[in-house]
Amino acid sequence: MGRRLTLPEGLYISVSQIKTWLRCPRSYVLHYVRGVEAAFVPTALAFGTAFHEAAAALYLEAKNTGEPLRLAYVQDVFRDAWDRASSGPVPLQADEDGEDDSGALTDKGIAMLGVFHEFATEALAHQVVESVEQAFAVSIFDPDSGEVLEEQLVGTVDLVVREDERRVVVEHKTAARRYGADQLRFDIQPTAYKLAARLGGLGEVGVRYQVVTKAKTPALQVEDVVRGEQHEDDLLRTALGVLRSIDAGVDFPLRGAQCRTCPYAHGCKGAS
Repeated sequence: MGRRLTLPEGLYISVSQIKTWLRCPRSYVLHYVRGVEAAFVPTALAFGTAFHEAAAALYLEAKNTGEPLRLAYVQDVFRDAWDRASSGPVPLQADEDGEDDSGALTDKGIAMLGVFHEFATEALAHQVVESVEQAFAVSIFDPDSGEVLEEQLVGTVDLVVREDERRVVVEHKTAARRYGADQLRFDIQPTAYKLAARLGGLGEVGVRYQVVTKAKTPALQVEDVVRGEQHEDDLLRTALGVLRSIDAGVDFPLRGAQCRTCPYAHGCKGAS
């Protein structure tokens, strides 16, 4: 998902990789196995990455000084990151419903950060920032046999804060619209954060999504996402199934509307 991740030695898989395989095994193979160069970067991905850089700058300043980075500086971080993405060697491409005008998206990001900064500044009055952009790598195990796999589950946590005696893992999102109930209920990413926090020594944590929408008037959706043992069991079984399929060389295309916005469609035989 655009952000840099220091990968561990040995074998590993991320939530992003799991989602890619579930969406289309052929796309996974082209990207992660054959190393096919992407024809383009999805505009929404580049935009989200630039927004993440700005949010991280805000919280790093709060962690280091006790005060969040001023809005003008946060917006400058976004402008710089978005300019790099817009002028990079790989072109950007919007999805069919997305906006692709770079200047308009710059203005939209600036407005979204205004809403985000106001909320974050108020929230930080009751929070202590413990970590920002923290990488993790934890073991994957079979929930039935207890066997520990060679592969590790890896990822990066946007933010960990302490509220009174409770730690909360916070994930920042940008989206065209508010997250629906099913999207919040079934997303495996919060489950991965809960599992990683527990196995990584943080104990039981809360998970919170902060979703900033790209509406004409930006809005912030804050959702505390509940995950339990059954969710962790489902995640582990999904990871096991994906890894076994990859090891078995499963490689088939899953044709659909998503092919039109796949950065690796040019390397997929029979793609149109």
